[in-house]
Amino acid sequence: MPMSSLRRFSALAATALLAAAAATAHAAPDESARARYERDRQACLSGNTQQSQAVCLQEAGAALESSRTGQLTNPGAQAEQSNAVDRCAVFKTPEERSACLDRVKGPSAVSGSPAAGGVLRESTTTTIVPAPATPPAR
Repeated sequence: MPMSSLRRFSALAATALLAAAAATAHAAPDESARARYERDRQACLSGNTQQSQAVCLQEAGAALESSRTGQLTNPGAQAEQSNAVDRCAVFKTPEERSACLDRVKGPSAVSGSPAAGGVLRESTTTTIVPAPATPPAR
């Protein structure tokens, strides 16, 4: 083989090797993402979800692909708390906003789950209303 052909062959082999390595790295998702996909897929196939099987499998696959491309992340507790506080901005009066913040930050009764359609937080506020003044007897 002439020297230029050997160089071209070496360059082509190196390029092919790099492309194969990149494809393998891109195709092999994080093991935890793959394990999550398998759990989601099993739930879909068992009918243990709130979605049709086709939609469930599509969503599981989309989540796996998003995790491969780095778009599916866990924001952490700090971001979740910040999001909860941001949702209280919808209340117009300071009293309503304060009550919302008390529910998301403080101890409150919690029921439901995201999978069931939502998390409900309940708090009780006691307001003492003074008794009306009784008119003097005649």
